[in-house]
Amino acid sequence: MSIVVVGSTSLISRALQERPETAGWHFIGHRQALDEDAWPDKVRVVLNLAYNPALRNGYDPALDFELALARRVEHLPDVHYIMASSRMVYGPADSDGRLHEERVLNPVNPYGVGKALTENALSQLLGPRLTIVRLSNIFGYELDDSRRNFFAMVLRSLFISQRIVFDMSPFVERDFLPVEVLARWLVRVIEAPVPGIFNLGAGFGTPTGRIAQWLLEGFGGGELLINDMREVDAFWLDMQAAERAFGITGAKPNWLKTHCHVLGARLRQEHRLLKEKRG
Repeated sequence: MSIVVVGSTSLISRALQERPETAGWHFIGHRQALDEDAWPDKVRVVLNLAYNPALRNGYDPALDFELALARRVEHLPDVHYIMASSRMVYGPADSDGRLHEERVLNPVNPYGVGKALTENALSQLLGPRLTIVRLSNIFGYELDDSRRNFFAMVLRSLFISQRIVFDMSPFVERDFLPVEVLARWLVRVIEAPVPGIFNLGAGFGTPTGRIAQWLLEGFGGGELLINDMREVDAFWLDMQAAERAFGITGAKPNWLKTHCHVLGARLRQEHRLLKEKRG
């Protein structure tokens, strides 16, 4: 039986492809996914990592690739579907920062609203053949200008100007998870999927200032500039449901520091190579 991952060039997909357990999996692009001839025989599990960026401006079911893909497998009764959703569906956390699966959804931006609507639509289509994983701030090495998440912007700024600029307090704690750790966990989820909704994150918040500090240490220099001390968007994902279903207990604090050091060092190496190339 086959496992199919849609969205072959995404950050998470690339991390999955580096895992030895995925050697026999099928990684395909989003255009291929809607072509029946691109699918292997006897598909058992589909994980979708593709997303139409046009939905960031407002939800339109006609533009929802996830929904189109779910309809593609709706009438394949042996296929289990895994949707990669986002903590953005929850909306702002309470004062304790905790976000858990039983919480009433209150998304406040178009991305979160769209993901919540897609979750609901897929639940009605697929019922017990659906697993939804709500992801925290997943980070890895990415410098693409189109990426507007915290880590991508921080890495680009450090690479270009040797400076990290915050418009918030460095004491704000958020749930960050290295993409390599997520990939390891996703293998476990995909190989033995359980229906339902599950958070996947570190399981605790880390001060954003610590993240910046560790990246600067790995980079070997640079500075952190704070333009605003506002406290905004603190959160962490409760991992109890994932632990019960998959034995996933969350991350270890030292994992984040190590991964940030590695990212900073890689960024420094790329920066040196660029300087040498320019002469």
